[in-house]
Amino acid sequence: MMDGNKPLLLTILAAALFIAVLLTSQPYSADSSGGGYAKPARGYIRAALQQDSLRLARLSASASPVAWALWVARMHRESLVLWEGRAEARTGARSGDTTEVFLYPSSEACSEAPIQFRFVGSARQARVVSASSRCLDQDS
Repeated sequence: MMDGNKPLLLTILAAALFIAVLLTSQPYSADSSGGGYAKPARGYIRAALQQDSLRLARLSASASPVAWALWVARMHRESLVLWEGRAEARTGARSGDTTEVFLYPSSEACSEAPIQFRFVGSARQARVVSASSRCLDQDS
């Protein structure tokens, strides 16, 4: 009597396995509309807050973004902390291997003045070319 239900049971089991694999791997998922750039942006912010110049240098394409991050960490640390948590990244203009990314803080403070990054390279190995924010650059 069970032999007639066996193909249906196997089909349901295969579909459930496929859905489980799809949900755990999520091959087409993106980290908000900022794609894979949110992770390098957050890593850059964490390195700035720790004033880790060596790590900032590895994450940057030149000395300029390193200097900016260290300056902001010294002068506006309490404001920079707003971007440390669940900040939202949004991708802007792209030109060749350069991508503009806007990182918005999770709070209302500075929400109208995101950190504007310019990354070079693919999202996984992106390096910061420039970083700025009207909220953080107010004393410069």
